[in-house]
Amino acid sequence: MKGQTVTQPLTGKDIFIGRNGTGKTTRVQSLGLSMLGYVPGQGKTAADTFKLATGEEMVVGLKTDSFQFQRKFKKEEKLNKKTGERKVSIKETLSVSPGQGERNETEKKARIAEEIGSFPVALDFNEFLSLSGAKRRDFIYSLSPISSNTWTREQVENYLADQLLTIHLKTNNPDQYYIMVNLIEQSLKQYPEHLGIHEGLQSMLDWTTNELSYWSRKQKDAQGAVRQMADMKNKMAETDRNIGAAKKELEEFQEKLLEVEKKISGDEQQKKNIDRRLARIEELKQLIDSIEKEPIQIDTSELDQKIARLQSEMPLPLDIDNDIKIFNQNIKVANDELIKIQQEGSSIKEQIMTIRSTIKSLEAALNKVNELGGACIINQMIACPKDFTGFDLYIDKQKEKASGALQTLEEQQGELTIKVDEYLSIINKNEEDKTNLFKKAQEVQKQREQMTAEVNQLEKEREKRLTAAERKEHKLSIYREELAKLVNEKDEPIGDLALMRLQADGTKNCITELDQSIKEKEKSKQAILLMQQNVLENREAEHKSVCLKSIQEALGPKGIQGELVKEILEPIRSQIQENLQLMGFEQKPFFQTESDTGKEIFEFGWINEHGHEVNFDALSTGQQTVFLAAMMMTIIDRAQPKLRILVMDNLNHLDKQNFQLLVDGLDKLAPNVDNIIIAGALEYEFSSDGWEVTDLSSKEGELYESA
Repeated sequence: MKGQTVTQPLTGKDIFIGRNGTGKTTRVQSLGLSMLGYVPGQGKTAADTFKLATGEEMVVGLKTDSFQFQRKFKKEEKLNKKTGERKVSIKETLSVSPGQGERNETEKKARIAEEIGSFPVALDFNEFLSLSGAKRRDFIYSLSPISSNTWTREQVENYLADQLLTIHLKTNNPDQYYIMVNLIEQSLKQYPEHLGIHEGLQSMLDWTTNELSYWSRKQKDAQGAVRQMADMKNKMAETDRNIGAAKKELEEFQEKLLEVEKKISGDEQQKKNIDRRLARIEELKQLIDSIEKEPIQIDTSELDQKIARLQSEMPLPLDIDNDIKIFNQNIKVANDELIKIQQEGSSIKEQIMTIRSTIKSLEAALNKVNELGGACIINQMIACPKDFTGFDLYIDKQKEKASGALQTLEEQQGELTIKVDEYLSIINKNEEDKTNLFKKAQEVQKQREQMTAEVNQLEKEREKRLTAAERKEHKLSIYREELAKLVNEKDEPIGDLALMRLQADGTKNCITELDQSIKEKEKSKQAILLMQQNVLENREAEHKSVCLKSIQEALGPKGIQGELVKEILEPIRSQIQENLQLMGFEQKPFFQTESDTGKEIFEFGWINEHGHEVNFDALSTGQQTVFLAAMMMTIIDRAQPKLRILVMDNLNHLDKQNFQLLVDGLDKLAPNVDNIIIAGALEYEFSSDGWEVTDLSSKEGELYESA
């Protein structure tokens, strides 16, 4: 995959570092491909996935303690013999172990989903930051399959009745009221009992959208009927006058009722605000008292002594460059001499072989003459009167001369062998000295690193003690400021709620009586019933359009969906705050789903120490990273997938301090998940106790040793 073939073990807390192109993202993508069957963000088809292959075949897999599987993607080409067209396709095959009788790819995919689940969370930090607010919202909601504990089909029915079937509507527009009743009943039929709240709401919204489209078209046809109704109203103005007065009086009572109910609602909310403020005051008093009683240790003399001792005992690093140069020079000189000696030895060896060959040839010639006994050396049938007397004396003299030369050469060869041994001894001695010097330098460096780590740990503890009092005073200052603000806050006066409720009940009775009176007056208009019926039929489209819009709004983001969002986000917000506290951040997170003008938005961030809401985009890069880590860990924990993994890639933009905050924070949250994987092209050292750090820039990908 992407030119890499590797088996990567995961320890539960892994950090991949290294230069660009060394395989960090490849490991993250291969994990996603193994679990999902596609690489997130790269397309979901086998053809999209195969773009990451190098060659004609690509294999990825995942192994746990009790289960393992592989996905193989292979390019296949088929030639149409009739048309000559070559068709290329990508085929994916699966293998699982141990098997449970899976017969086809579908059953194997189901087995994989059963074993590891289907809720991995992979976060490309840079890609997330580039999303709009709506896209970020959709991303968070798509990762959060959290059901509602309070909203049911019955709750939806009650909510629609309370919001839409009002006394004001029933009194002022009874036709629309009953149309609303009917449409609510029909919309609820789209929500079977077995569906969850999310699916049920979506089914109802789909139905209202289709119905609204239909009745909006019908509404346009009602204009002629409305003009006809206006002509009739002009003719029956005398009959209509008393009804108009009654309706006007009814409107006055309705406005009065709305005013009283609004006052009751406002005063009830004001009472709740007062109760919350008093409860917060008591909570702040207890917090201040608890913090004031906390003991603080600020004496650092013991730590200072340990730091000074370690720094004084720390050995200086060895400077071995000059010694290494000398050793290398000695080795080079010896090797050069060896080459010369080997060349000289080869020449002597060649001379020895030549002399020995000459002696052997002379001896062979003498033996041949003796064997022939006066016959010709060319053909033994021919007599040869040649006298070879004395030839043997000549050969002996030549052998004696050659033996002397041979002895001299062999003596020279022995001297060269001695020199070879001497130079080899020099080379071995220098190599051994160089190796020993390297080991000594490494031992000194290792001792320095160990002592430096101890000093760093002591300095952290010293800084923690020195800032403890400051942190305590800062926290007390924030709580005292909030307490003073709440104590000095003035409450608005609250009316007599019991008396106002009696007034509201009396107004409702008047409205009921007027409503009955108006209905009786309507009965007297039988003469125009037929014409009025036509107008009502034409107005049905208008009423239904209005009602469907109201139902759609009540079900949507400003209604039930909005309440569901609050119900989902508040537990998430609370858990994010707990995670932030574990990571050393006291800020409180917030979510905003509606703007000041009532527009649907999705913003989030945290409240700083001054009580100001700081949007996520306004946080520093390091703060954004920590916030997202806390949020992702929250979503994983609440969703509870079978295999809980957090992957954060492309953290190259983080400086050393912010990256250290992320590593330390995730270390505290690690027990909540199975695996945490973070990756980036980092060029600085960082503390990583308990983490497995793999530097992919090295040849073997060896572990990075933190200072």
